[in-house]
Order: sequence, then structure tokens, then C-alpha cells
Amino acid sequence: MLITKIAWRNLWRNKRRTITSISSIFFAVILAILMRSLQEGSYQQMIDTAARFYMGYGQIHMKGYWEDKSINNLIEDKADIRKTVLENPNVTEVFGRLETYAMAATDSMTKGVMVVGTEPKGENQLCNLSSKVIEGEYLSDDSKAILIGEGLAKYLQLHVNDTIALLGQGYHGASAAELFHIGGIIKHPNPQMNNQVIYMTLPTVQHFVSADNMINTYILNINNDIDQTVVDIRNTISKEDYEVMSWSELSPEMVNLIETDRAGGKLMIGILYVVIAFGIFSTILMMTIERVREFGILTAVGMERFKIYKMLVTEALMIGGIGIAVSYLIGYPILLYMESHPIYLSGAQAKAMEDMGMEAVLQFTANIDIILPQAINMFVIMILCTLYPIYHVSKLKTVEAIHS
Repeated sequence: MLITKIAWRNLWRNKRRTITSISSIFFAVILAILMRSLQEGSYQQMIDTAARFYMGYGQIHMKGYWEDKSINNLIEDKADIRKTVLENPNVTEVFGRLETYAMAATDSMTKGVMVVGTEPKGENQLCNLSSKVIEGEYLSDDSKAILIGEGLAKYLQLHVNDTIALLGQGYHGASAAELFHIGGIIKHPNPQMNNQVIYMTLPTVQHFVSADNMINTYILNINNDIDQTVVDIRNTISKEDYEVMSWSELSPEMVNLIETDRAGGKLMIGILYVVIAFGIFSTILMMTIERVREFGILTAVGMERFKIYKMLVTEALMIGGIGIAVSYLIGYPILLYMESHPIYLSGAQAKAMEDMGMEAVLQFTANIDIILPQAINMFVIMILCTLYPIYHVSKLKTVEAIHS
């Protein structure tokens, strides 16, 4: 306790130097927290956009479908499959989709589109799709009308209550051609989907492609432990007939992109910490060198050198602790605010992100998991910075130190 009191008093013998050291730690931790928050928030935004607004957190297909996404590789929609999947406590919803591609045509324009036949209630529980309707009405179970993306509507110059013609390939070589009434327009969070997607009810698309009671995918809404849940489901249904995949298996490119970007971000934070570490090291070394005579007197009166080492480490940890505490007190409220107030981009920056298939928004997260490592990193740096000063004190000769 005595060493702690002495260390605390030593800190404030030179207030300017101590405050400067604390400030450098404060800015380092704040920058690290904000950088990690933006990174992890953006990753979660990407996953949400891809998984929650389209692919789901897991999917069940006919075995081999993911390698050959043909309209002919469909599975029969069976109640016992749904019942088996819903017995897993982590699965909150399972619903069927039948997806295909077609040529959309108006009086004067055509465009290739993605047709998604789905169950309105299940789709809405997964991604709250009804909230994305900007004109018209959301689908109902017996609806014959369709929803189209805002970008597609603008391209084809269509509005609610207009009619659109779809021409495509049906099940097992049948032709698919039909006129559809536009019941609503949605602004899909995924820019690519927004420019090409058409939603309709599952029975409507099954009639369109002549595939009654057939689907190509069960979409799984999983609320916890996604990877283990997918493995559990995989072990409960026929592996010879079905394949069960998590979102990370469905989109390995996104996983690789996130891991690569995460590694780059950690490297940048590492460089930041190295720069700050040199500043802290020079401060602690200066504090040690200018107190050589003091250390000589302490050893002359019988103080053990171990206690001097302990005092130096305690001083460093106090500086680090104050800097980290202030960083958290100021930084965490900032993260909470930024998490609930994401930054929406506009202009060229927004277009660049949309061209990459991402929503033009900078999302932060206040997850505590990104904060704790910064404190550990800084404490490790503070301890490392005291090693050479301790070595310097260990080599002091008492008489020479007193007369220095």
C-alpha cells in the first residue's frame, strides 16, 4: 500500500508530463475503439444485408443444388421437413422459396430479373420486408399481385397498378409466360436486389413455372449459434437427399472479404499502438533517468530494489489505468450514439458502395467485445515499457547515483 501511495504522489510531481502521457493513451484507445467499432459494425451490416435480407442464416436444398442452380433441381415441399427443422430450439422460422430468372418486359423496355416466390409471413419475420414497401401494399398469402424493386421500377418506368410481362423457363422444359399486376414497390437494402428483384407468393410462382408444391430452398431463420444449429439440422434430415448450409458456407467470398479486411484493420491498430508505445516508453525512461539520484538515496537507506521496480510498474499502470478509464467513460457513450445513428453516405461514395453490393451506410457497434481487448493491449504496452527502465535501475551503483 505504501508503494502505491508513493507511486501516486510521484505521478503528480510533474503534472504536465503525466497529463501528456494520459492524453496519448486516451487518444490511442479512443481511435482504436472507433476503428474497431466501425469495422465490426460494417461487417454486421454486410451480413445482415446478405443473410437477413436475402439468403437467410441457413438454407436447405436438394443435394447438389448449390453447385447447379437449375430450375429443374427442385424439392417437394414436405410438412415433415419443416416440423423436423422447427424442433431445433434455435430455429424461429422456416419457409419455402422458389427462385428463378425471367425476362421482364413493358411496352418499350426489357430487363432480366430475379423472381422470388416466397411465403409473405415467413419473409416478413426474417427481414421485415413489409417495412421496405415505399408504394402500394405488401403481399398477402392469397395475393396474385407482385412486388418489384425500386431500381427495377425506375428502369422500366413502372408504377403501382401497372402490368408487367414475364417470360422465362418453366419446370422440366415448360415455357413460363404470364402478365402480372404490380401491387407494390419496395426499396431493398441490397442495391443489386433493388435493381432486379420481383417478389410474389409461392403459389403464384409455382403456377408461373408449372411446378406445383415444389421449391428450391427452405430458408432458416436462426437466432443463436448458427454453425452448430446447421450441423444439428444436417444430422436430423437425409444427407442423401438434402444439403444444409449456413450463410458463411453460402457466401464464402464475404467471409474471406471480412477476414481480410479485419486483418488489415488490426494491422493499422497495431501500428497505432507501436507509435503510442514509443511515446510512453520515452516518457517513462525520462521519469526514470531524472530520478537516478533519488533511487541511489533509496537504495543507500536500505530500500530493496524490488520495491523500486514495483514502484515503477505501479506508476506505469496508474498512467495506463487513468487513460483507459477516461477513454471508456467518454468513448462508450459515443459508440452507443453512433450505433443508433449510423452515417448514411451520398454521392460518389454511396454509388461506390452500392456498386459493390453494399448498403451505403457506415454502421458502428457498441459491442463490449471490441472494447476489452484495447484495455488489455494498453496494459501490456505499459508493462513492456517499464522493462528497460527497470533494467536501468538494476544496473545503478549507489554511490555514483547519489553523486549524479
